[in-house]
Amino acid sequence: MKISWLGTVSLVALLLVGCGGGGGGDSSGVDGGDSTQVAAKEAGPKIDTRGSEKYATVWVTLDGWEGAETASLLMAEKRGYFKKERISPLVLVPISPARTIPYVVSGQEALGVARGPEAVAARDKGAPIVIVGNVLKQATAAFIWTKGSDIGGIADLKGKTIAIPGLSFQRSFLQELLAESGVELADVHVISVGNDLVPALVKGRADAIFGGSENVEGIELKSRGFEPVVTPVTDLGVPNYDELVLVARRDVAEANPKLMEDFVSAVARGAHAAANQPKEAAEALEVSGESNPETSPAAMRAQVRATVGMLSGNGQVDPARLQHLIDWMYENGMIEQDLAADTLLPHS
Repeated sequence: MKISWLGTVSLVALLLVGCGGGGGGDSSGVDGGDSTQVAAKEAGPKIDTRGSEKYATVWVTLDGWEGAETASLLMAEKRGYFKKERISPLVLVPISPARTIPYVVSGQEALGVARGPEAVAARDKGAPIVIVGNVLKQATAAFIWTKGSDIGGIADLKGKTIAIPGLSFQRSFLQELLAESGVELADVHVISVGNDLVPALVKGRADAIFGGSENVEGIELKSRGFEPVVTPVTDLGVPNYDELVLVARRDVAEANPKLMEDFVSAVARGAHAAANQPKEAAEALEVSGESNPETSPAAMRAQVRATVGMLSGNGQVDPARLQHLIDWMYENGMIEQDLAADTLLPHS
């Protein structure tokens, strides 16, 4: 992710995968299975072999704008941690977070930054992916509405419009958490808005949002003069999990184990750098060219300060915690298989 290349990368992203924060619709391909079925037929992404002075160019897709929750990748580039490992990542911003895993499965990208539960849901549907590391080490997803609305609790969401990014697992989570308060999914109107959660809420398209976080969307709302009411999913019985993980196709990960290890290591070092120098991380995001253009510098700095402590400083996925998430999703009918955690991890 060479900083000087970002303008070029943005253009490539626009042409190939759609750049920016808009785009609704649940187009993940996980529910329908189309993207998981092509995996066996598509060649994996081309990854150059590192040798002497040669660098491996690795295409990576995020699940939204470059921001506080992925600041570790930008800091790894800025501090030269990728360069030290002879890796040149090219990071793209998809038009919808629902496209991240399909891009990885189809071989368009070598790595993707995805939500932990979405990786589980995709694997349940047959996507040949593995989690090679984590980026954001705790669950941040939440219900959010604004103070002064007529919503006093989740039970009051009946008859309301709820905006979600559009990932397949979010409807399942939403259904389960609404039911705990006596609300059926059919009692609410769910719209998929991609990365535009805050605009959907402040412009009146939605009464509440689900899938955003206090440390990003909550702060963005405050910066616009709103008072967000935030209820994290972990307060509602969802087990803690890695909110953001790095996913790759199993064949790609297992054919390039050292490269994957070095990439994760560089990102982890970037997390340490962001935690130690949040101001530097915020400044890097402000000039990155792929951060949300509607987020003010002051809001960006606040988001980074609220998030850097949650970035993964070792990049390691805890198999027991992953298994807990899988079991919970299975017990609540969100996935069809009670998968073993190691089916989502690369074999050494």
